[in-house]
Amino acid sequence: MLNRILFYSLAAIALAAVTFFVTCNMVIQKAPEKVMSTIEARIAAGVGSWNACFHNQVYGPRTNAARRANPDSIISSMAYDLSDGPVRVAGETWPRYWSLSFYQQNSDNFFVVNDLELESSSFDFVLALEGQDTDALGGTTVVSPTAKGIMLVRRFAADASDMPGIIANQDAMTCGPID
Repeated sequence: MLNRILFYSLAAIALAAVTFFVTCNMVIQKAPEKVMSTIEARIAAGVGSWNACFHNQVYGPRTNAARRANPDSIISSMAYDLSDGPVRVAGETWPRYWSLSFYQQNSDNFFVVNDLELESSSFDFVLALEGQDTDALGGTTVVSPTAKGIMLVRRFAADASDMPGIIANQDAMTCGPID
């Protein structure tokens, strides 16, 4: 009788432990994807579609808005979806500081470059999935591990007087599907 109680108790503990570890693993793996899906949807809704740039054009802290980690970093973002083919991101860097980052669906950063790493002040990246033909497209191919993700371009604004130049820089940027 005691052996049977001990056996069932150990079996219940083992089942609870397995359930706990499986659930934790699923939450740890799925939570970043859920967060990224929410952010992607918000960016796409803000600009009206996937594969199009959304530009912050406000300098400094904003009243009644989410706090930005760095209010002097002016950000352009794009929620990308490579299901229908590659996407081009091209333009000119910003002289004070400029960087471009791509994040895959689980929020991992898989590519980053800044203005000091480029050979010139212009950039032309073709974001594609493995196996998508980019040979005739020109630019520098960047392979995304997932079909969906986010692009961020950061520009440093020393003060509000930089904003007209940054806005012109943003407006000259290309973000979109390749026709």
